[in-house]
Amino acid sequence: MPVDVRTERRGMRPVFAGSVRPTVAVHRTAAGMLPSYPRSEEGVVSTAGAGWYPDPSGRHALRWYDGRQWTPHAVDGRRQPVIDPLPGQAGTTADHPGPVPGAAAAPPVPAVRIGPLVFRYAVLGVAAVLFVLGFVVLPYAGVDRPPRDFSYTPTRYPEFGPWIRELDTGMSTWGQIYSGGLAPLLAATAWLAVAATVLVVAVVPAYRTRTPWWTVLVFLLVGLCGGGAMIASPVNGTTMLNTHSGYLVVLAAHALLAVACPLGSRRR
Repeated sequence: MPVDVRTERRGMRPVFAGSVRPTVAVHRTAAGMLPSYPRSEEGVVSTAGAGWYPDPSGRHALRWYDGRQWTPHAVDGRRQPVIDPLPGQAGTTADHPGPVPGAAAAPPVPAVRIGPLVFRYAVLGVAAVLFVLGFVVLPYAGVDRPPRDFSYTPTRYPEFGPWIRELDTGMSTWGQIYSGGLAPLLAATAWLAVAATVLVVAVVPAYRTRTPWWTVLVFLLVGLCGGGAMIASPVNGTTMLNTHSGYLVVLAAHALLAVACPLGSRRR
């Protein structure tokens, strides 16, 4: 049955159109007089302003009243907005209801913390420089070449692998594999994993308040790479080799990766 609502107001009393008063239940609220859903074709004008009020149809907890008429906008018992037009109403209206009362507002998105982000990438930058120095520039180990007079010749990492394959140094299998070319690959993998983790934790809004669980896996990867470097030390199991500055710099770079990993950095 269509509802014809007039827009006239006379003080604070509802004004009925027509010579016959319709059967309309009017209930009193803090905002004024609100009409329940009319049971006649006559309209009624309320003095109440726009807002959420108890649904006169009883189908929902609240319904939006735009100051002239009830609208299809309603709120169910779980404070969820629904569109449920009353008989004779269209499914949509040009009126936009206000915020649902009692509904929890969406929490604000935390801003990116520039300080920790800059710090971690600065640490990663230093670690990258140390890896280049340790694997390329500085001597990685000392090799006691024939006639084996304990005069250890400083040797960079690129030349270290061929030497240990040529000489019977007694180095462990893992040490030979690590020193023969695997070390830079593991270091690069750990560095990239930490750099990607730092970026994702800073960019994804959900990770700005709680650290994702998989950062533990990244930290373990860094620890395994560092532990592998320590086990593959040139001095392990042989007297023909000794450590040099390049190897020590590589260990320091692995330690910096652990510092840069955002493990357990909970922010509120």
